[in-house]
Parts: sequence; structure tokens; C-alpha cells
Amino acid sequence: RCPRSADDERKHPVLCLFCGAILCSQNICCQEIVNGEEVGACIFHALHCGAGVCIFLKIRECRVVLVEGKARGCAYPAPYLDEYGETDPGLKRGNPLHLSRERYRKLHLVWQQHCIVEEIARSQETNQMLFGFNWQLL
Repeated sequence: RCPRSADDERKHPVLCLFCGAILCSQNICCQEIVNGEEVGACIFHALHCGAGVCIFLKIRECRVVLVEGKARGCAYPAPYLDEYGETDPGLKRGNPLHLSRERYRKLHLVWQQHCIVEEIARSQETNQMLFGFNWQLL
């Protein structure tokens, strides 16, 4: 449950893959003010947990998001696959998902080798459409 909202549950729960904290994402109830700017719960948490850099798992969408600072981020392949070796973004197909050790290892290496900022830069170079996303409200 969201501690700041009257709703019974979080609309967009995310899991910080650094410390295990569960946060509300993209909800007005959990926005914070940082240096006079409104930021979402994920960005606020990233500033305190990972000095502005963090990895989140969007639980209800089965998506991993890498963030850096208030204005940069990207999607990263989720470590969960179905029996056919495919992801289920948005959990629309409903097939049971299992942790892929290979994908998890790659995600772990991105974190362990301090390559999150590099992955975000690489993703933004190849995928121009994500520049319009308002990362600071994540």
C-alpha cells in the first residue's frame, strides 16, 4: 500500500534493485521537491540510494528501468522469460515467467561494472523516441 495515498494499493509499484525498497512510480502522491523541482518517487529514491543512478523493476509491467539523474533513463531487458524464451512486457499474455539466469547475469554485470550510465547513453543514441519521456516524474 502507498503510505501517502487513500487508495488501497500502489498503481505503479517499482522495486529498487539496489536496496529492495518498493516505491510508487508516476504517482502525484509520492512526488518530492528537489532543488525547487518536482520529481517522482523513483528519481528521489535514486538520488539518495545510488547518488542519482539506480535500477528499478516495474513490477506490474515486468520491465527494468535504468535511471541517471533527473532527466535520463532507459528501458532494459527484463530478466524474466516465459517457457518460449520471450519477455511479456506489460504482462499481457499471462504466461508464467521464470528468472533467466543469463539475463540476470547481464543485468548484474551492468550494475557491478558501473555501466548504468553507459547503457543509458547507448540506448539513447540508438532509440531517439525515448527523449520525449519525462524521466523526472518517474
